[in-house]
Amino acid sequence: MISKVLLDFCTCLLLSLLLVIPFSSSQNVETNRTNNCKQAAVCQPLTAATCFGTKLPYALTSTTLTGLASLEDVHRRLRLWEGLTNVPKCWALVQPFLCAAYLPRCVNETVDLPSRELCELTRGPCKIVDETSGGWPEFLQCENFPYDCVNEVSKVRFNTTGVCKPPLLPTDSNWYPWVEGCGLQCENPLYSSREHRQLHTFIAILGFLCLTCTLFATMTFIVDWKSASRYPALIIFYINCCFVLATAAWLAQFLPGARENIVCRRDGTARVGEPNGGENLSCLIVFIAIYYFLTAAVIWFVLLAYAWHVFFKMLRASKEVIDSKVAYFHMFSWSVPLILTITILTLSEIDGDSLSGICYVSFSNWYIRAGFVLVPLVLMFIIGGYFLIRSVITLYRIHKDSPGLISDKANAKIKETIARLGVFIACNAFFVLVTFICHVYEYTGRQAWQRSLQDFLV
Repeated sequence: MISKVLLDFCTCLLLSLLLVIPFSSSQNVETNRTNNCKQAAVCQPLTAATCFGTKLPYALTSTTLTGLASLEDVHRRLRLWEGLTNVPKCWALVQPFLCAAYLPRCVNETVDLPSRELCELTRGPCKIVDETSGGWPEFLQCENFPYDCVNEVSKVRFNTTGVCKPPLLPTDSNWYPWVEGCGLQCENPLYSSREHRQLHTFIAILGFLCLTCTLFATMTFIVDWKSASRYPALIIFYINCCFVLATAAWLAQFLPGARENIVCRRDGTARVGEPNGGENLSCLIVFIAIYYFLTAAVIWFVLLAYAWHVFFKMLRASKEVIDSKVAYFHMFSWSVPLILTITILTLSEIDGDSLSGICYVSFSNWYIRAGFVLVPLVLMFIIGGYFLIRSVITLYRIHKDSPGLISDKANAKIKETIARLGVFIACNAFFVLVTFICHVYEYTGRQAWQRSLQDFLV
């Protein structure tokens, strides 16, 4: 009987110890965690019970964490952080962290430390602090704060409404890498509205003249199709058709409301990296029409130069030679632009430009612009120029070596053709050179322009 009582007593004692030990251990862990989240300090009354315009739920604080001499210095430093209101996603997260660090709650000569989680939340959206202001102060480094700390400031609801500084607009895309939530307005801020209107007027006049001339040239072929539909003359018809379609796409911006629809997104920012977002197809249609048909026109220019070379070299036998290559002409002139266009669409390297009013190959990526615009243009001009020069040399030899074999009328015709080819080569060289110089000038200046704009905004 006694042994049974002793056994029951020991069993109850063991169960009591098993229950008490975990409870006391959890109490110790909780106590240690609480102690880690506090730091000894000298408490003093809040001179202003608000932080960034939000009332704090306590009356005592301390300057121990900041190392500043007075609360006036603390509030002065806090006002310096108000520039982050222009970074909406950062401003929504950084306010509770800054208030918990600069104006922590102080009770019984100890202050509540911000949690490391709260600190780490600010580092991504607030990258601009590291890039523009010398970085975070030493006492705001996340390594200084423990995990799993809960303080009164984290429960306060702050005014998280940030405002993007013009010409930035609130959006999901980021124009400036370190300003999350703000995109650049559609109208290029590097140029005034007056300069935009002047350039649009120039484009309208030049585009109308180009469309009129190319339409007239196309109609002359159509009216006299039977005699005009022969190579190499027919190649000129295809070149004019390409220019008609490309110019029409360029002038589409002058339809009511079309320009904003083409180059701007719904949130008012510029189109960058299209196709992206699937808002509408106007930007892509304009790009395809302009890039595809201008590239095709440049390739037809090379084929025209080649056809002239064959025509002047072989004369009567040239028709059979050229006609045998017509299928290759069409395959090359229509397939190469198609491949380039599809590649650009796949890479999403199409940008809208408020100045020109169109979407075209990347205005921000020089390598893409050079690879898909300048390199094909210069390459085609070199190849076409080679055949044109060979044609001029051939005609000159005929003129020089056959003075008695051809009539004066034919000789005069050869001279006229040589002069026309010379003017044709000079004009093409001039336009290619101007295009190349404009691109190089934009490339050399764009980085400085963008940097100046970024410095102004930040």
